[in-house]
Amino acid sequence: MTDPLEALLVRAEIDAVLADWAWHLDHGDYAAVAGLFTEDALFVTGAVELRGRSAIENRYTEREHVRTTRHTYSGLRVSAEDGSAADGGRPAQVRALSTWVNYAVNRPAPVDDVGVYLVADFHDVLTWCADERWRISERRIIPVFRDPSRAPA
Repeated sequence: MTDPLEALLVRAEIDAVLADWAWHLDHGDYAAVAGLFTEDALFVTGAVELRGRSAIENRYTEREHVRTTRHTYSGLRVSAEDGSAADGGRPAQVRALSTWVNYAVNRPAPVDDVGVYLVADFHDVLTWCADERWRISERRIIPVFRDPSRAPA
């Protein structure tokens, strides 16, 4: 991405995908979460490796307990994957690196007890799809700090 305006536009579009992921996840719309991924997406978090939209959606819908979360992120870095180009000079794939904080509790909201479950680096690859939307084709969550007492039940 050598055009500065194109780079800003792509960064804003990627930022919107990440914000949508957090919003949909935090508000229980797991079908919308899955829709942000490509059909064959790879999702890796810890020892868990999921492949495809349905496996990603099932990760959340199959939980046995209510979970209240809020996700925030910062430090977004976006770069075009080498050799990838789509129509109009837009990259076909980008790599997005960001740092996330996950506040979580295994109870329904509102909750008086709030704490950080996880601080993690997210390594994402997003693909420009035929329907002219960015979707996550690979997500790797790399924990930095974790409170096991707040892990999903």
